Amino acid sequence: MVARMGETATLGAVRVANEVIASIAAMAACEVEGVAGMDEAAARHFGDWVRRQTAHRGVRVQVEADRSIHLEVFISVDSESQFAPVASAVQSNVVEATERMLGLEVGEVNVFVSSVAFAS
Repeated sequence: MVARMGETATLGAVRVANEVIASIAAMAACEVEGVAGMDEAAARHFGDWVRRQTAHRGVRVQVEADRSIHLEVFISVDSESQFAPVASAVQSNVVEATERMLGLEVGEVNVFVSSVAFAS
């Protein structure tokens, strides 16, 4: 599915691919201190079994009929970080970046801490 950003009778419609939405969410998640990276393998595996959806850059995107966006973000967190505050910050940053860049409402951001990065 592709998000529709708006349309006018004379100019046509603007649509944003799920891959672009996922890239924005992944970029925003990686900006948060304590996030070691995106867990793309976990996102793909989870969706293959649960919803038969594809994931891009560790993010699953679902665009609802009302044009709200629902995201599932799979992250790897540094072992020295507290998971709950990191996940909360990821949610906030993803919502802010996605709404600012796309002008669409984010209905939900579910964050999955699917791995831990230990310092070597």
